[in-house]
Amino acid sequence: MTIWTVVVLSILGGTIAWLGGWLDVQDAGYWGAFVVNLVGSAAVVIPVPGLAAVCAAAAPDIGLSFVLLAATGAAGSTIGELTGYLAGYGSQGIIQKSRYYSRIRWWVRRRGGFALFILAVIPNPLFDIGGIAAGSLGYPLPKFFLWVGMGKVIKFLVVAYACRQSISWLVDLV
Repeated sequence: MTIWTVVVLSILGGTIAWLGGWLDVQDAGYWGAFVVNLVGSAAVVIPVPGLAAVCAAAAPDIGLSFVLLAATGAAGSTIGELTGYLAGYGSQGIIQKSRYYSRIRWWVRRRGGFALFILAVIPNPLFDIGGIAAGSLGYPLPKFFLWVGMGKVIKFLVVAYACRQSISWLVDLV
């Protein structure tokens, strides 16, 4: 029950901050990257562009460290994925009737952390199904955070670095 309370309060607070305009990348910095990714990963139904926020914040003129930006974005995203895990742990949802669910659940059951790591490191919309599958299988929560966190850190580091290097190129192109 405590985990649900923390998740719901984090999502609610982050959503209010986001809708209130307090998460402007230039003003919010690392905190903004954390909250946008927390809300984006937790709100499965509402698409929030967490990777895009990290990419925009990686612009050299903003002056943020791309490594810290990736770490805070990945931390928010990893914690946000807890909603999918808990949804799978506690119920039989609509997503479990998806054509992808049985394949991903089989993969998570068979490969465990490696499957979660691959799903987290590759930008794709199927990670939510992987989180639900992990929860429904009773995959240990500390291992879930470890494997998902490692995958997210690598993904966010690549995105932040790539955006840092190419934003000036994109601005010159436009």
